[in-house]
Amino acid sequence: MSEPVFRVLKPGLLSTLQDLGRHGYQRLGVSPGGAMDAFALRLANRLVGNLDNGVSLELTLAGTELQVLRNCEVALAGAELGAHLDSKPLACWENFFARPGQLLVFSQRRRGARAYLSVAGGFVAQNVLGSGSTDLRNGWGGLQGKRLQRGDELFVQLTGRTDRSSFWSIRPDVLAEYHNPFLLRVLECPQSRLFEIETRQHFLRAEFTISADSDRMGYRLEGPRLVGPEQDLISEATPTGAIQVLPNGELQLLMADRQTVGGYPKIAVLISADLPKAAQLCPGHRIRFQEVSLHEAHRALLEQEERLNLELLKRST
Repeated sequence: MSEPVFRVLKPGLLSTLQDLGRHGYQRLGVSPGGAMDAFALRLANRLVGNLDNGVSLELTLAGTELQVLRNCEVALAGAELGAHLDSKPLACWENFFARPGQLLVFSQRRRGARAYLSVAGGFVAQNVLGSGSTDLRNGWGGLQGKRLQRGDELFVQLTGRTDRSSFWSIRPDVLAEYHNPFLLRVLECPQSRLFEIETRQHFLRAEFTISADSDRMGYRLEGPRLVGPEQDLISEATPTGAIQVLPNGELQLLMADRQTVGGYPKIAVLISADLPKAAQLCPGHRIRFQEVSLHEAHRALLEQEERLNLELLKRST
């Protein structure tokens, strides 16, 4: 069973229902998609007692306004987008309780780019290939493959459990994952050695700016142009975080809704542990890259999982 929990008064810049994505279908040309910041989505779900893969609302930058239709337990994680419940400011990385008639407003971005709103029980979404994530390009998942629009109603999956009355928050040390978001760690990939040593060194010394021509598929990076390998390459699978060098020398950082294959040469790949930081970047942010070893990348991901699994803190109010 399900009931409407929110009515959309203002959809904001880009608001979509997302979970951890649909995996195992890249060979069929289906992008995994899912939340840009899976780390924040998992924590938002844990704050309201959902499974990590519960469908949540991904909010981009600001402008979203929702009317509460039923009593609900909700949590916010990720970017700070000026959230208010009626006139009361809401902290990120905490749960809270809302009543019918209240307004949940995201008025102004203060830090980061994407916030995740989770509700106890999880939002109801169209399930395609085992995932409720919205795929805007193919028009499926979420709300029939569409971004939120004015007048939409979001439904919550009702559960048999009694609503909790406790307030929870994330331990501060968990948020170390977002320290220094403007330095992203990368690994060599099989195509890295196709580039001249000088080009690879230039890539690691240079500073790049996130272009306005960026979306959930990928970020265009403005900065020095790099010279790619002269040889033609056969298209191959593309991982999230791959950094492609385009024919004009510009860089493109592939994100959640990336294409499944590509023929542009890849100079490096972002480590998995730094994908949450990348997801919180906005157009105009300046970034640099630091090369690390595979051992360091594995250790960073393990430490991230250990922090994620720390117990929640109970609040008095």
